Amino acid sequence: MAHPHHHEHNHTNSGHTHDHGHHHGHSHAGHAHATPSSHLAFFAAILLNGGFTILQIFYAYFSHSTSLLADAGHNFSDVLALGFSWMALFLAQKKSTETYSYGYKKSTILATLVNAILLVVACTLILAETVDHLFFTHAAVMPVPVMLVAFIGILINGGSALFFLKKSKSDLNIKSAYLHLLYDAIISFSVLLTGVALYFTHWNLLDPIVGLIITLFILKNSLRLLKHTIELSLDGVPRDIDFIKVNEYLLSLEGVTALHDLHIWAMSTTENALTVHLIRPEGNFSPEMRQAMSQKLAHDFNINHTTIQVEEHQVEECLHEQKCA
Repeated sequence: MAHPHHHEHNHTNSGHTHDHGHHHGHSHAGHAHATPSSHLAFFAAILLNGGFTILQIFYAYFSHSTSLLADAGHNFSDVLALGFSWMALFLAQKKSTETYSYGYKKSTILATLVNAILLVVACTLILAETVDHLFFTHAAVMPVPVMLVAFIGILINGGSALFFLKKSKSDLNIKSAYLHLLYDAIISFSVLLTGVALYFTHWNLLDPIVGLIITLFILKNSLRLLKHTIELSLDGVPRDIDFIKVNEYLLSLEGVTALHDLHIWAMSTTENALTVHLIRPEGNFSPEMRQAMSQKLAHDFNINHTTIQVEEHQVEECLHEQKCA
């Protein structure tokens, strides 16, 4: 049985609304774009951390320190992770094509996924080295080089993290880079304290114990990030969006009696999308209602792309499958 569908296209950008005369609601709001400062931040962070990682690995083996090696391993994964994130930032700005109608925005999610996997792998390798030093190899640790390199690490990682602080609040891809560097600054501080303790106590087992704690800490956060990015890769509802509240808001719209096929997913680490079918017996929304709806979804729920199909009659198939709210 055929059902009339009304389509309305509502493109909201910088406060302007354009009516395309259909009854299928489609809006764009709040697009995030990479700035020159973002690219400069990635370049500087990669350069600084790349050079520092080489220094750390050398001194980790020179001083027989597994805590320093754990920090070096994490720094190495940071350099790779920052590289993937920077590449994703470039790809996300590329325009859509006939093959990739959404453009390359989702590459930011894939980059974050790769970052998380790299961290888990790095943690596993460092964990094996730490356990070896804890139970089998008991080489004397040289505390002075450990303290010196750890102090440099605090300055480099802490300073690099500040490059990404502002944009980390709105972009998961940049947030993952920021967290990598922040964790390294914290870890470098703990390694510094370990060096100080070793200098005064000469208790060599303290170093692999701290290395083990550091590695487990990184692993826990890496697994959390991995789970989150897998959810986004499978088009799961982003964690900062309450699906039930969005559902309740749409049902509260004037004239809406039911809805079905509500889908919310991430188009990138900064932009979210929504599609839904609304049952509204009285027909189409007014232009003012469409604009208010788009602004509400963008402001309150961080949903920038909305496609709303208005139907005047309840769909029988929907009732049978119990998809209507």
